[in-house]
Amino acid sequence: MNAAPRAAGRPRDDGLDAAIMAAALHLVDERGYAAVTLDAIAEQACTSKTAIYRRWPKKAAIIMDAFLAAAEPLIQQPAGLPFRDAIIAQMTALANFLQTTPGGRTLRGLIAEAQTDTALADAIRERWLAPRRAVAAAMYADARQSGDLRGDIDSGALVDALYGPLYFRLLLGHAPIDHAFIAQTVDTVLGGVKAH
Repeated sequence: MNAAPRAAGRPRDDGLDAAIMAAALHLVDERGYAAVTLDAIAEQACTSKTAIYRRWPKKAAIIMDAFLAAAEPLIQQPAGLPFRDAIIAQMTALANFLQTTPGGRTLRGLIAEAQTDTALADAIRERWLAPRRAVAAAMYADARQSGDLRGDIDSGALVDALYGPLYFRLLLGHAPIDHAFIAQTVDTVLGGVKAH
């Protein structure tokens, strides 16, 4: 679910792309994902629906691209930290993004929409989850080599055990994703998988 392919002709205005994506994120934060319409995005971005459709096939594609652009810095692996601290730093950065920016409300909306939109579900897995899981797998490989993590631990299962509780709290909103929760989650999970 990437932006629509570019046709030959006049070059695309990257400034308009950015304005459309900023408008989409602002509206999701203000109204919630379900209440955002292409008409509202066009009005907020001071453009036309035609200009939007030249770039994206539907609302979910715009919002997905806007969300990923905003979240891009979060994919970086923390450098120079011990394994436990690196995981806590990465989870804390994600939690801050999801709780202090439109990112959390946007991701909740995208996940809800993905329950009935298989293309969006695929895009979330391929464009949001897969790159982050790859970074985590590299961190875990380094931890195995340094003796911080047992060699028999499946990276995918470890990612799910560490980040699953964070997403659970994001989706249900029953409790904050604070530092104490992150540290407790990391310590609980790592207690069962660290090398002895």
